[in-house]
Order: sequence, then structure tokens, then C-alpha cells
Amino acid sequence: MKENKTNIKSSLSVVYVLLATLVFSCAQKEKQPVDYVDPFICTQDDHGHWHPSALAPFGLVKLGPDTYPGSLKADGDFGKSGYNYSDDMVRGFSHSHKGSSGGGPICDRAGRLSIMPFTKTPTPEFLSNPLASIDKRTEKASPGYYSVNFADREIIAELTASTHVGFHKYTFEEGKNAQIFLNEGNKERSAYISVTKVDDYRLEGYLAYYAGIYFTVEFNQPINSFKIWDGKKLEQHSAIDKQNDGGVVCDFGDLKGDALLIKVGLSLTGNEAARENLLAECPDWNFNKIKKQSSDLWNKQLSSITVEGKNEEDKTIFYTALYHSCFLPIIQSDVDGNYMGIDNEVHKAEGYKHYNGYAFWDSFRSKYPLYSLLAPDVYRDIVKSLRDMYFQGGDWSPFPESTHKPHSSGFLVRGKTGGLAHSSCRHEHMLKVMTDAYFKNLFDIELETVYPHIRKETMLQMPEKYDEIGYIPARPDQTGEYSWDSWSMAQLAKELGNEDDYKYFMKRSEYWRNTWDPSIKFFRARAADGSWLDFPEDRTINREKYTYEGTKWQFRWNVLHDVDAMIELFDGEENFVDSLNYFFENDLYTAGNQIDLHIPFLYNFAGAPWLTQKWVHKMLKEPMVQLYATHGFFPEPIYSRIYKATPDGYLQEMDCDYGCMASWYNMSAMGLFQVCPGDPVYQISSPIFDKITIQADPKMKNGKAFVIQAENLSKDNHFIQSATLNGEPINRCWIKHEEIAKGGALVLKMGAEPNKEWGKEDR
Repeated sequence: MKENKTNIKSSLSVVYVLLATLVFSCAQKEKQPVDYVDPFICTQDDHGHWHPSALAPFGLVKLGPDTYPGSLKADGDFGKSGYNYSDDMVRGFSHSHKGSSGGGPICDRAGRLSIMPFTKTPTPEFLSNPLASIDKRTEKASPGYYSVNFADREIIAELTASTHVGFHKYTFEEGKNAQIFLNEGNKERSAYISVTKVDDYRLEGYLAYYAGIYFTVEFNQPINSFKIWDGKKLEQHSAIDKQNDGGVVCDFGDLKGDALLIKVGLSLTGNEAARENLLAECPDWNFNKIKKQSSDLWNKQLSSITVEGKNEEDKTIFYTALYHSCFLPIIQSDVDGNYMGIDNEVHKAEGYKHYNGYAFWDSFRSKYPLYSLLAPDVYRDIVKSLRDMYFQGGDWSPFPESTHKPHSSGFLVRGKTGGLAHSSCRHEHMLKVMTDAYFKNLFDIELETVYPHIRKETMLQMPEKYDEIGYIPARPDQTGEYSWDSWSMAQLAKELGNEDDYKYFMKRSEYWRNTWDPSIKFFRARAADGSWLDFPEDRTINREKYTYEGTKWQFRWNVLHDVDAMIELFDGEENFVDSLNYFFENDLYTAGNQIDLHIPFLYNFAGAPWLTQKWVHKMLKEPMVQLYATHGFFPEPIYSRIYKATPDGYLQEMDCDYGCMASWYNMSAMGLFQVCPGDPVYQISSPIFDKITIQADPKMKNGKAFVIQAENLSKDNHFIQSATLNGEPINRCWIKHEEIAKGGALVLKMGAEPNKEWGKEDR
């Protein structure tokens, strides 16, 4: 007996050791990039306008909750994604959420094709305004997944998604009738919906929203009762056709604890395509399988750039920002490649995915430079997609006319102007995205084929009529912006050997000079007759009379393509640096808008890269004073960090704008920023991570990763002391895209005091 007890004790000891080892191993398991993402960052009130929906990278489906009252606020302040973290009620789970930007009606941003689970008798009051309280303590989200318990504990809602399919899982309390209300979803700007019951397990329908959303809905449980809601009454019918404010109620009875699973396949080309998308991406009823597949896709995408360091909060902000940068644009082509073009005809994307849903005015500055490192394959497909838009558009213009305001659903806009449909966004500076791709070897099409279209776009944005005076009257901001575009056009003309166009567009690229008033050293509005227009004496006021969403101070640096020439107009580097110092030290910089995102990197051009390092580090890591809202002063200055790992992740009124602000953070946190897209050069600043690994462009021959290493980096040591590139010392504060794309290592030695001699050569 004693021997048996000894053996038992010995066996138990082995078990305890194995268990302890297992626990320790799990605790030590290295977190993956996807594990750092917090989808609730930037979802509260007016702080980024993101949403915690379940989606795949660049997915057509963005399946998530529409909260109340935020998603229906008439004043449009909060919840512009359809979700507000401050809300504790939902009005359904819909498949279309854009988010990320302010402006425009909320009704164009979410709530399309909604499913509301419920258990009680469906009264007209409920169907007119379906609402349920949720238990915020149970709310969870991760890339590709969202879940929440209803406050009465009668329903547990779980959501996941593939590119074209939304997958719902609702677990109802035993003894309750499992019911859903499938409806158009948007109560502010409703659209016609048609739904047909195909059989007890499947519905098909169409939502007349812009391009038109075709959908197929499948259930794992048979429908016991199917009724239509016409906006006023609930009746027994097999279909509802083109009903405004309508929907259908499906009753599945008491499922006795079994989950109700719902798969919703979407397409913009037809119901058959919606079903094919569903069958291809979600052929079975394994919810957890799709959840894992979505998470794995996100991890693969995010792992294109990996960061290492001790600060876990920085990693959370970084990977969440990367995650947000991959929401838009969206894949609009079906699994077979078919997509609805802007000519309202179905086309086929052969060997690539067709993307749409852009906002180039904001995101050209940072998101596409990020894509060239994070997702070059996506960037290549975007180039092909923009070519499609050029070819199909005919007289397509980058500016939707007043009769057809830019919408932001993320879906293709069906509305027509001049007989043609427009895509759901603004397209100013799209040509800069194309130009940048060309010079980064991400342009897998023939330049000759799209050159005439890019040229036309340039001339639409700054018509030939302005050549006589050399500026746009009363708009120094636009004159500067369209000078960038003309510069881009000139570079493409040079590539094609078109000397006449090269000279013409290079001349236009200098029109910004004609709005520079040397007596005050500011850009200034001019009348058509050449006379200077009024200029505020108090140059710190937020005055938008002749500029959009910015002061004269913020537009003072509005030359991306020829910074050296701008420095000359300040009478040299010393005066330029002094003026930049005054700008930053007096809190004239606005982090909440795109106008001056490039400005902290301008020190690199003027022989003072340590000041770029100082200010970029401060913007990434420390509180700053912010005076300016989007269109005026804040009531009281804000003193806060610009980027935080909290639901109010950004500053007040700081829209992410399709991932522009998120991408600025990603690039800056890596110590890189491209001031002028089209000129494939990144300015170097101080990274906030010990090591950053960028996977090489798979089309490059050697396939090596590019590593940025910050040796001796710490809270205090954020100034670059010296640098080597592939083992060779460098004393320049910039690096070419091709140097990164072919792989290698940039090693930065960091210190507590600025080295004012580093980075001043080879400028």
C-alpha cells in the first residue's frame, strides 16, 4: 500500500509539472499582430468614426451593430459609422458600414440590410423602430468577429464575415420564440427592398441602394412563419416587392437552446452571383471556421509589417491603425471576377480584384505610401481598378456635381450625372496615387493606355482657362494642390518622351508661386485681375474665407513637390526653420486634419532633421495643445495625446478619413514618411519601436525583408545619432522606395541629445 501511495504521489507530481509547464507555455506564447488589434479604438463619439464590425481585409461586407441613438442623430455629430461606443442600445446588425469620416448625413454610412433578432410579439411600434438594450460588459470584438449579449439575456449575438458573406449566430433563451426582422435598416434615408421566400431555408432579395445590393439569405433552421412588413402592417405573404421602409419577419419557433445561424451573401451584380459568393466562401455551417479564417486573413495582412518593442500600448495603437487602413477601399468584384462598372454594365476583372470606395483627397498623402510597403499586391489591383474607372467613365469627372453629392456607403453609386454613374467618393489627386504606383514598380498596366485619362483628369481639376493668369482666383489652396497634380503629370509625360507635355505641365506645376506674397511670406488669394485680396492681420485665426478647412498658417507649407523652391522663398534654410519653429511652438499645427500632415518632416529638407525627430516623436507619444477644430477653434484648447488606445482614440473632430490618419501614424511610427507621392522617397525620422520588419515586395527578385532597427531606443533616447544602410554608414535623412523594396537593413543608433550633424548630407 505504501508503495502504491508513493507511485500515486509521483504520478501526481508529474501531472502537476506538466500542467505547470503547459500554463507557463501558454502564458509565454508570443502574441500575433492580430492579437493587438482593438476594434473599439476610435469608435466613441466624434473621435475617428470607426466601427467594430466583423469583416475581412477590404471586405465588401462589414457586418456590425447599428447603435442607438448615435446612428440616427439628426445633428450628425456622433455615430457616423452607425456605431457609437457610448450607446447601450442596438437597432439591428447591418452589412454595410463605412465609417472613418465626418461630413454628410449619417444615413449614407450604415444601416443597410439589417437583421434584428428578437423574441417578443412583433408589434407595429417595434417594427417601426426596432430597439434592444445590450449588456456593454459582454461586448467583444476582434478582427473578423463581434459579439454582445442583449441586456435581458434572451439573445446572444455573434457575427463574423468573409469578403462577400455576413455570418450571424444568434443563441436564444430556451422557451422563447426565435425571430428575426430583416429590413432595409436605414431609417433616415430608406431605400426600396424586395425579398422573396425561395423555400423554408432561403430568401433572396434586392436593395435599391445606389448600385443595388443583391442578397441571398440562408438559415440552418426552417422558417415556421414568414410575414411581410410594409411599413404599417404585418401580413402573411411569400414576398415583398419594392417596399419603402419594409422588411420581413421570420419566426423559427423555440429552438431549445440551439443556435440560429444565418448566412447572407452579397453581390452588386445579381442574385445568382450573391449565391455563388456565399457558396464559395461559406459552403457549410461552421461559424467558428469562418471566424478563424477571417482572423487568419487579418493576421497574414498585418504581419506584412511587424514591430518589436517593450511598449504594448504602442503595439496596440500600431496594429489597430494598420487594421483600420485596410477597411477601405473594398473588393467589389464577385468571386468569379464580375463587377458593376461605373458605366452601369457588368465587367470581369481577369486575374485581379476590382476595388472601389475611395477618398483620394485625404488618403493619397499617407495610405497609399503605406500600401506600397504593407500591401503592394493590393496596390497593383487598385491601379487596375482605377484604369477600369478611366476606361468606363467616358466623361467621368473626379468631382460629383451638386445634383449628385458624394456618398460614402462604400458601395458603387448608381446615381447618374451626365448619363454616367460615379463611384461613391471624391477623387481629387487620384492621379498622384497612379503616379506613385508607377514610380514604385506597382503599375502592371501600360502607361500609354491610361495617360490620356490621367491628363484629362489633371485638366479637369485645373482647367486650361487658368493658364493665362497662372492661378485659380481667390483659391491659393487649390492652386497649390493642382500644382502637385501638374508636377505628377509632367513626370509621366517625361517617362513617355512627350517633351511638349512635360514642359507644359512643369510650367503649370509652378503656378503655386503666383499666389505667394513675398511681402508677408504667405500664400494669399488673388483676384482674376491680379490684385491681392484681403489678408487677416491676426495670422493665427482660423479663417477659411479663401482656404478650405485650414488657416493661412496651415496652408503656408502647401508645396509637396518642390520643397527646396519653397525654402528659397523663405530666404533660406535658417529662416525656413525659424518659421517652422514658430508654427509648432505656438500650437498652430492641427493634427486633426490632413493639410499639414507633412509639415513636421519639412525640417529634413532644411538641414535640421533633429527637429523632425523631435516633433514627430511628440506627436506620436506625448500630449500636445490643439487649438483648431475642423472649421474653427475649439471652445477651449485641448491638451491630449493625439493617438490613444481607447475608444476615444483620436482628438475630438479628428476623422480618420478612410485610414489617412491611421496610416500617418503607421508610417511615422516606423520612422518613415513620403512627403510627395509620385516622388518615391521617404523622409527618415525616429521610430518608436526597437525593430520594424517590412516584408519585401514579392515581385522583387531576392525577396528579402527590410529591417529598421533603432539601437539604444528608450523613452529619452529618441534622437538619431548615426545610421547605416546595409552595413554602410549614411548621413542622409531619406531613403528611396527601391532601397526598401529590395530588402536590407537600416540601423539607427539613438541617443538622448540631438546630433545636429547627422542627416545633413546628400540632400
